[in-house]
Amino acid sequence: MKTFVLGIIFLGFTNLMCAQNDVAVLDMNTNMYSYDDINNELALNHEYINSISEISISKKILKLQNVIANYDIKTSKVYRSKSNTTYTVKFTEGENRLNAIYDRNGLLLSSQEHYQSIKLPYELSSNLIKENPGWCISQVFCNIQYNKDVNAEIIYKVVLDNGKKKKTVKINA
Repeated sequence: MKTFVLGIIFLGFTNLMCAQNDVAVLDMNTNMYSYDDINNELALNHEYINSISEISISKKILKLQNVIANYDIKTSKVYRSKSNTTYTVKFTEGENRLNAIYDRNGLLLSSQEHYQSIKLPYELSSNLIKENPGWCISQVFCNIQYNKDVNAEIIYKVVLDNGKKKKTVKINA
């Protein structure tokens, strides 16, 4: 009997410890998102766009960030209006991966973004080439960490080639 009661109590506690975070996955390769039709001024998450747009950044990244800023979690199948939970949405486009966390009202709380094969901003690329004569830029990766009410952290990882030699340089934008 004692085991039975302890088992019921254990099951009761595990039922109350359900995850408070739902996940939605959005593949931008298969969905019909028009990047050019999105208006930053009307974005629900205009704070996110403003914090990122102050920095010179690739147009490809800006277009994908517009999708994050204008995504309406309320249109997702996992959305529950009466549930006080957060929602993690995983955006993919080719090799680019973006994870965004929204609250139940659709406000963006944070995002982790990983981009591959993008253009390095002109200011950064010209400084990098001047500091590394004889080297050419082979690949550029970009990682962006955004948290609400905190400045976004942008880190570029650049692979440089010089014949058979390779080196990696990290740049904090």
